[in-house]
Amino acid sequence: MLMNDSAPLLLDWVLHHWHVGFRRITVHGDGANPEATALAEALAGAGLIKFIPTDRPGIAHAKARQIRAMAEALKSETDLGTAFLLWLQPEDLLVVDVGDGHLSDLAAQLEQFPDILSPTVQIVGGSGECRYVDAPLPDRFTRGTGGAKGPTLFSTPLRTIFRPQLAKALQAARPQLKPKFARGKESVTWLNGAGEDVAERYLLKGWMAPSEQPGLGFCHVMSFMAQDRETFLLRRTGAGDVLPFITPSHLSNVMQQYHRLNFNRSEVGSAVADPQGPAARRAAVLKDLPDIADCHRNVVDEFSGRLDRLLPKQDPAAVALISSFLAGDKGSAQDFDWPVPFGVPTTPPALSETDSAWAERLTRPADNGSAEVDDWIATDGEENAKPARSAQPETVVIEAPAWLSDLRLSGQAHGFYHSMPNYACTYVARSREHLVVSFDNLATVRGNPVSREPWGYNFVRKEGWSHLGVLSYVPGWFRDVDLHRYLLSLRDSGFFEQFGQVTMFGTSMGGYGAAAFASLAPGCRVAAFSPQSTLAPHLAAWDQRYPTGKHAKWDGLFADAASESRSAAQVWLFYDPAVEHDLRHVRRFDADNVIAVPLRHADHKTALMLKNGRILSSVMRDIVNGHATRAGIMKAYRSCRILPEYVQGLRTQAERTGGAARVKRIDRALAQLSDAPDGGRP
Repeated sequence: MLMNDSAPLLLDWVLHHWHVGFRRITVHGDGANPEATALAEALAGAGLIKFIPTDRPGIAHAKARQIRAMAEALKSETDLGTAFLLWLQPEDLLVVDVGDGHLSDLAAQLEQFPDILSPTVQIVGGSGECRYVDAPLPDRFTRGTGGAKGPTLFSTPLRTIFRPQLAKALQAARPQLKPKFARGKESVTWLNGAGEDVAERYLLKGWMAPSEQPGLGFCHVMSFMAQDRETFLLRRTGAGDVLPFITPSHLSNVMQQYHRLNFNRSEVGSAVADPQGPAARRAAVLKDLPDIADCHRNVVDEFSGRLDRLLPKQDPAAVALISSFLAGDKGSAQDFDWPVPFGVPTTPPALSETDSAWAERLTRPADNGSAEVDDWIATDGEENAKPARSAQPETVVIEAPAWLSDLRLSGQAHGFYHSMPNYACTYVARSREHLVVSFDNLATVRGNPVSREPWGYNFVRKEGWSHLGVLSYVPGWFRDVDLHRYLLSLRDSGFFEQFGQVTMFGTSMGGYGAAAFASLAPGCRVAAFSPQSTLAPHLAAWDQRYPTGKHAKWDGLFADAASESRSAAQVWLFYDPAVEHDLRHVRRFDADNVIAVPLRHADHKTALMLKNGRILSSVMRDIVNGHATRAGIMKAYRSCRILPEYVQGLRTQAERTGGAARVKRIDRALAQLSDAPDGGRP
């Protein structure tokens, strides 16, 4: 099970499934708050569960956590050779309807346990309760879609007990089977909760128990999806120290969800053979295990007081609607309208990339082993940068860029594209942990303006980070008032503040952009490869390498990257000290946050050298995650010494400083290295 702000339910959930007969229960944490984590750790300390904390806390990462937890559950249990695996939601209780309600009774009823058993979910509604109370769920909610014997009025979901070795992926309702089982090449036995053979129905598809075959009698799952209104609202709003501002769309969506799930059509019956059992088991544990009792009490106190902490942060219109909802009213559509302030944490959009299961799959494609060169297309200095595609008029082919495919494949809008005369910004949301902002270089400017991607897009996509790409269609060094206004509007809207960490990067012209716009996100990290600090005539008249850049307007905002980057946490500058103009630009960055990384013999192509040495991705990954060190990067750079471009740079320097005689000595040394068993690799 993966916790989902469900700590108030956790103790009863664990005790119920121990009573049913499970002896290895794994709970994945959500990091909702310290109280929740402490309770899970106390239960683990008592030997009742195995607890796996998360490194991605917060409501924005709920879907990503679930996908990762399911993948880890399937892998670990397969590796352990576990006989059977069941994944449940935190509001699900597996109920055995035969014998004394234990797994052994179910196994005896079935005579031979099948490869796959899919109990039907009976959804339980709020039973008229509106406010949170600390009591076992079966004691509080007794009405839902029907009892243990059926019938059902409509199709309901499944949960599945299965042999892990059969599955290629785990999902909440049922596993996805490996092709040899799904296609019948190897047979499996698959029963429902009534002991009926459902293999033909479910082998290739099927996620719901049909009303004409409810699958009830031997076992089922009671899912307390709705519960009381206060709990439903709080669990979908946020649980950290800083509670968010509730947007109109979020509150409207939560209330609509509640009314869709609040089934109260008939009595559902007891979740256990002994109706007094849940309360008695809880009382015994709270008496015998004081650490768990203290942690559970802290969880209850936090949850009970959360509404009082949440409401003062909200707009009066939201407070009125919440109060009405908790009193049992529905509210009307015109009520959901109030201003959302800039710069404050808000609830995530109802359909956001950060909340999407599609996002996690899209950002982590199956083939993560593709060559690094494909992740850094059109790196500045490349001779083979993508040229603009020419096509015959009658056979014009327009290739969709990857970012556009990513925005559309999920069926939802997970970002935006903002177009300006000479620039554009494309944003793909993936997580709120990291935002990476890339700036184009001259090589990308020369690329196909239709199918182009932001620099480093494939790399950022594989890492699962959110990405804002600043696209340039002219070699103008981002000196454009419309672009400045738009980026400032993003800053003022709180766009950058919603991410845990912001990193800006680029090479040459893009390196200037990464450093120049760092002031938009104070505390960000900057990775600038062979950057210009400015091309303003009064500051860098000595750099005449870029005529189009020199002719841009260098008055106004963001003109001096050395000054603008002072508010960054770290400014990583990669340069070849033998390139005089690059060295002079780096020396203009004189703040304490600057980390200069000299890459000898890289010329002006520092990013290209790291890319060809297949270390650019690892260097960028370490910078974004805050793990980079200058010494570590310099050590990794040693692997580039065998590259032809490095060798050519070395020979050029030797000729410049020692003439032909020194070049001959260099060539002899290189020949000896190439004859070595390891090919001269460092």
